[in-house]
Amino acid sequence: MRTRKPRINLIGYKNEHGSVIRTDAPDKWVIKCNYCDKEHTQSAREIKSSSKSRSCEKFKPYNYTGLDKRDVVIRNQYGITLEQYNTMLKAQNYKCAICGNEDEVEGRKLAIDHCHTTGKVRGLLCGKCNRGLGLFYDNQELLSNAIKYLTKE
Repeated sequence: MRTRKPRINLIGYKNEHGSVIRTDAPDKWVIKCNYCDKEHTQSAREIKSSSKSRSCEKFKPYNYTGLDKRDVVIRNQYGITLEQYNTMLKAQNYKCAICGNEDEVEGRKLAIDHCHTTGKVRGLLCGKCNRGLGLFYDNQELLSNAIKYLTKE
């Protein structure tokens, strides 16, 4: 019969982030954090490699910018800030620029409409209007043909 390798005793072990005070679940240890003075559960590998606990309030990953996640996304995709988005939203009276509907169902935000050739942001649209423009490939001639078709009796 195969036996497990005995667990090493890490109680009292210290690294730059804290010291091990007790064992928790199998292969998990409770460490007293030097940064937030709280207890965090870590594996022996994390403790020996001196990695900081992700549950620590003071933990910040190497790529931390301090910006809201949505702010980072719209900065990267559209070149505007979350503050500019909110200003546009207020200027549009919190409604779609085409149909006048408010925020989408299920708490979705209005989509940022932009020109695909220049990248310039045009306004904020509901999902249906944004998809509609996309299906017409932002082509004004196709849209005017659609209007002529709808007004034809």
